Amino acid sequence: MWKIYGIFIFGAFLAVSEALNLDPIFVSELFSLRIDATYFNWSSTLTPNQYVFRPSLEGYPDLPSWMRYMYSEEHRAGFLYGTPPDRLAGKEVRIEIVGLNRNTYETRQIVLSLWMTGKVAARNVVQMKIDNLDWVHLMDPGRIENLKNIYEKDLWPESSRDLHIVFMEAATKMGARLPVLPQLQEGVIVHLGSNAMFSDRLLELQEEVKPLYKISTCNYKRTSVQTIFENVGFRLDWCAFRIVGDDSGAEDSLKNTQGIGLERGQDRWHGMSRADAPQRNYIDEFTFAVAIPGMILAIFIAFLSCILCFQHKTIERKNPTVPIVKLTQDSANYPATTLLKSLKDAPNLNSENLSLQSQSPNHAQETVTDGNVNVYMRPKPPPYKRNGVHI
Repeated sequence: MWKIYGIFIFGAFLAVSEALNLDPIFVSELFSLRIDATYFNWSSTLTPNQYVFRPSLEGYPDLPSWMRYMYSEEHRAGFLYGTPPDRLAGKEVRIEIVGLNRNTYETRQIVLSLWMTGKVAARNVVQMKIDNLDWVHLMDPGRIENLKNIYEKDLWPESSRDLHIVFMEAATKMGARLPVLPQLQEGVIVHLGSNAMFSDRLLELQEEVKPLYKISTCNYKRTSVQTIFENVGFRLDWCAFRIVGDDSGAEDSLKNTQGIGLERGQDRWHGMSRADAPQRNYIDEFTFAVAIPGMILAIFIAFLSCILCFQHKTIERKNPTVPIVKLTQDSANYPATTLLKSLKDAPNLNSENLSLQSQSPNHAQETVTDGNVNVYMRPKPPPYKRNGVHI
């Protein structure tokens, strides 16, 4: 391990410092630069990830806030890209890049001199999200020209004089989700700007896709201009399509598809103030979480109670209980209270088959207790039968 670190440090002392002057860069317009081994006078190799590049602002540990760097394993090169703000017009930006050869641990250093040229910021901007490409694919000048030709020749002919890319970033860097399958593309967000007025066709397209704005993503939707983009190899997410500017009736500030704003002419993101932050209403949440379910539960309990009560009364009506009859007699004539059978089983006194005293002398039952006579009511016995003949 110490031997490896020693080689790295020794290679750092052998680093070659060289300044390269590049073509002027326009402010408010996207610039991109490919960084590969040729910048360091290294021979290209087929070994993957052999070279590592680390760019930063000269004298600082990181890049400017408006500049991004991403490495592409597909191209085996790094890309510097970004949109310089208006305040840098007429100024020079020096970018220091350190390259490392992982096989030999040799390090080299170069300095890129970027001169910023002033330019009028685009008044009108078209924002879109391309689903079937990655950000590195749009670094190809051929694809950028194909995209610009769609607007210059068909959708927005008035912008043919000054149409340019204002902003470009990977969709995942702007808050989009990674694709389900790794082999699928992540998508890229592109803003095209111009000072020309929006065409009638763009305004009609804006009205066509407006109902889709409430959906976060809808790459399954199709529009009247779908085939124009598909013929060139672009598949757009129409939920992210916007036209923003003075002639669109929308806000004048640029907004990305996730709703985070970048003020025109500035390279820093400005978050909302504390006063603009939405406040949570706990009364409404308590109403929806407790009060409404409680009312529904109370109504349900009352409904079940009514059902059980009515059912109980119905059972009572179908099976009425017969009270026990108590006959109380005077102590002078009768003994203590005698419990009789229920009225349901009680004999009918008006029936011919019953009598206070049996007609048969053999079955007449009378008891004398202390001078009182107790007569037991009983039904008349059935007639006697002898060999099936009534007697």
